[in-house]
Amino acid sequence: MSFDRRQFLLACAALGTTPWLRAGGTRPRVVVIGGGWGGLSAARHLAGLCDVVLVERNARFISLPLANRVLAGVDDGRRLHQDYQAAADAFHYRFLHGTVQGIERERRQVVTSQGPLAYDWLIVAAGIGEDDALLVDGNTEAARHLRRHFASANTPGEEIRQLQEKLAGFNAGEFLINVPPAPYRCPPAPYERAVIVAHAIKSRQLKAHLTLIDPNAPWPGYQRIFHEFFREQVTYLPNTRLRQLDPYARRVSLDFDDLKFDEAILMPPQAAAPLCRAAGLTDPGSAWAAVDPRRFTARDDERVFVIGDSVGAVSPVFGHYPKTGQLAARMGEIVAGVIARQIAGESGEPPLPDSTCFAYLHLAPPRFTRIETRYRLRGDGVLLQQIQQQQENNPQGENDAWLDAWHGSLFGQGRPG
Repeated sequence: MSFDRRQFLLACAALGTTPWLRAGGTRPRVVVIGGGWGGLSAARHLAGLCDVVLVERNARFISLPLANRVLAGVDDGRRLHQDYQAAADAFHYRFLHGTVQGIERERRQVVTSQGPLAYDWLIVAAGIGEDDALLVDGNTEAARHLRRHFASANTPGEEIRQLQEKLAGFNAGEFLINVPPAPYRCPPAPYERAVIVAHAIKSRQLKAHLTLIDPNAPWPGYQRIFHEFFREQVTYLPNTRLRQLDPYARRVSLDFDDLKFDEAILMPPQAAAPLCRAAGLTDPGSAWAAVDPRRFTARDDERVFVIGDSVGAVSPVFGHYPKTGQLAARMGEIVAGVIARQIAGESGEPPLPDSTCFAYLHLAPPRFTRIETRYRLRGDGVLLQQIQQQQENNPQGENDAWLDAWHGSLFGQGRPG
């Protein structure tokens, strides 16, 4: 599925005559905004071809895939942390630790806290946006309270550690988790967290209960797990909307009832990163970035690409690509290939991405589900999606091997299949 390295070398050879060279003989510059899986993958695959600058606000990388294992207490989390500068040194691109303050597309310039950066191509891999105010009728003070006490922990950083401490300190009462309306980052993650909380309640024999509110259709595999293993601990409410939330009184209003809670993980609707909307990369009336479904170019700007979780609908059949780490990394490879072909003055159709993700179904004994997603083109060019779920009842470290292979690829120690 990846862009062949030989094609990159051929493109490099073509640089001597390419019209994209800047005055003075310098190489073209690609600025990558965001150091998640997508941004790291794009930088890694373009580094030998262009002057690549990766801009990231966090000093160190924290992997979200498999991060729920930290909550479950089966991983200390150290392997989820990586060094951005080490990756940049390994692949010979530049890492800029700073924040992006704006994108000036007409000037082909990114404004950062470290100064402006001119670009020939721009790759926006800025992740998701979450607006807690959407859960509290736009009340900004209530939204801040919600984020302090009931954070979603859907973005890398301290919230994962805080959520781990919250779960360890929970001893009794009603625990509430809500699933965001689809699409959202890492589709099985909220259900996996529900399993982790339910396991803690059951194994520690707590006088506690979990309610999982889900506005989407039921997930059959997890619905079966809740019924089979956690019937006394979990109430699962699919096709149920959270209509109103009072984070101070710890009360929610649902379609049919009100519910008090003692502790919660509250997840607002997700959208493209705010930077995408500020730069005019989203469609009117849409929360997501509008891109070409194969090349990921912005609809109105061939020099700008959007990859990863911010990408909007790509098919009238299934809608969005799943917002997973591997699919973002594949997008990074694809975009690198598109840029390489443009530099070389070549044409060609990009490959299609793929996705693999793992999520716990049960902790003791361990069981997880492996979700493989593949794509093909219909005769009229419309993207079609095939999803295969496989339950692993006797795991042999497949998820660890998968994560290690991808971390190796993104940080300079190998390559995944």
